[in-house]
Amino acid sequence: MTATHRRRRGTGHELREVVVRVATDLLAQHGDAQALTMRAVAAAAGVTAPSVYRHFPDKEALLRVVIAERFAEFTEQLESAAVSAASDPVARLEAIARAYVRSGLEQPGHYRVLFSATNAGPAGLGLEPGAAHPGAASYKILVDAVSACLSPARRGAAFVLATELWASLHGAIDLRITKPDMPWPEPDALIETALTAVRAASPPRPLPAESP
Repeated sequence: MTATHRRRRGTGHELREVVVRVATDLLAQHGDAQALTMRAVAAAAGVTAPSVYRHFPDKEALLRVVIAERFAEFTEQLESAAVSAASDPVARLEAIARAYVRSGLEQPGHYRVLFSATNAGPAGLGLEPGAAHPGAASYKILVDAVSACLSPARRGAAFVLATELWASLHGAIDLRITKPDMPWPEPDALIETALTAVRAASPPRPLPAESP
């Protein structure tokens, strides 16, 4: 959009939303937080750079909001899946895994911002030492769900098993996004395979009671 076709001035809240949305799209395209510039964000939003700076003092501040808002949406999807699932821990983990994959495949741009963009870690976001990354909450949901599937004696393995599961789910999404022409298995089949290690480490489920 050229300078002669600038976006009409709206409310500050509206402009902030536009800037965050545009920055999300550009970060998904570039795949690198360092490649994102405030000038490019302003141009894509159809406003002047000073208009962007009125809402975000620097690029790190903008990136923090982009990553935080996208992770908040993602985390809410995982939490909703956990709440709606059966009380059985394994069934709850299955629901979370399906929600994870569904979110990534339905919103590939947002997913790449969260899990494939480089230089979007604590340093790239300008976080204070010791401050939690916006993605920590969603990862905790996964670790806690895996831990709930294990016996007390095996819960020390929850971190490793959750990380292995995360890597498998991420691969199922990211490879589909970057290699769409491959004859991929159905997502549910890959999710079932990814859950194999956790199932193997879980106590046997009680058999359903027989009808009288």
